[in-house]
Amino acid sequence: MYADRTWLGGGAISNWQSPWLLSKRWDLTYISLSAILVPVPFLLFQLFSQYGVPGGIVDPAAAVDILVALVVGGPHMCSTYTLTFMDRNFTRQYPVYVALALCLPVIVTILGLVNLTLLLTIFMMWASVHVLHQIAYISDCYRAKGNEFRSHVSRAIDYAVIFTSLYPLAMVKLVQNRFIIGGIRIEIPFIVGQEWVIYLAGGLFFFCLALYIGKTLLEIQQRRANFPKTLLIIITVCLSYIIPSADNLDVAFQGMNVWHSFQYLGLTWYLNRLRQERGEITSPVVQKIAGEHRGPAYYFFNVGLTLAAGVMVIFLNVVLRVPWIQSYYIVILSCLLIHYYFDHFMFTRVSDLVRSP
Repeated sequence: MYADRTWLGGGAISNWQSPWLLSKRWDLTYISLSAILVPVPFLLFQLFSQYGVPGGIVDPAAAVDILVALVVGGPHMCSTYTLTFMDRNFTRQYPVYVALALCLPVIVTILGLVNLTLLLTIFMMWASVHVLHQIAYISDCYRAKGNEFRSHVSRAIDYAVIFTSLYPLAMVKLVQNRFIIGGIRIEIPFIVGQEWVIYLAGGLFFFCLALYIGKTLLEIQQRRANFPKTLLIIITVCLSYIIPSADNLDVAFQGMNVWHSFQYLGLTWYLNRLRQERGEITSPVVQKIAGEHRGPAYYFFNVGLTLAAGVMVIFLNVVLRVPWIQSYYIVILSCLLIHYYFDHFMFTRVSDLVRSP
């Protein structure tokens, strides 16, 4: 696992350690090289724009949103609940934390009815941190599995380049008041019209990037560079920097969402597999869908939960007469923000993924 030589595409990469989470093939498929999925929403958008959308949906971007939500976005969101609400050990150990999660749908419902723009602003800010926190968590897992020095400085530099990569070009759109999601202009107080914020975000990112490059070159020289972690961070930084430059932010961010969701489904499946091997699963349902060869069952279970959320959207709209856009955001963002809330805690528990069976 910690050999100084690993292979990718037939080429030798020396002076590196390669501490894969499960295996080289699994990690590259579900964690790093699944970034190849990022262009898929854009390609679908182009296809729908040119040839029309099946089912009579007029807006190609809305069709992409629905398709992504059904295939990966919704299932990844719901898979959180197999580790939290559906785990008696978790609910008993953290009862207050679990109870506070139930406050989020109340807040979302109030904002959805009173100030949808504020709700979407909070969502976008939290979503951006959440996506990057997942990358930081995976990098921590690779660090824990490797034998690199436990340097707080090295970890801080990794975090710095990850968490600053998404914002330089996004800040350009925010300052110029061109950041539009779902047809709604996202405005952050004290940002619009403040050109200096663009230079601050860009300067901070490139400073962190320079530190990261220098640190990585030093690790290679000292034969302690972590190949899986470095590959993941490089891909993340490149995509995070470029994505906000797109004209259609709805479709562009769905590209990142597809990669993020695919990663997350793989991670939660693997966590449940480890929990099953250790006899830690308390839910009979999760017990049936967990395990080495139960990947399809696990996935379709979460698709089912996604469809149930869709039924709730229809109920609000058809029965309670809540406008469609508000019905959609109230249900979906309630589930999403609970997912973010739990994950910021779960992403600190590296030992759940990296420990001996």
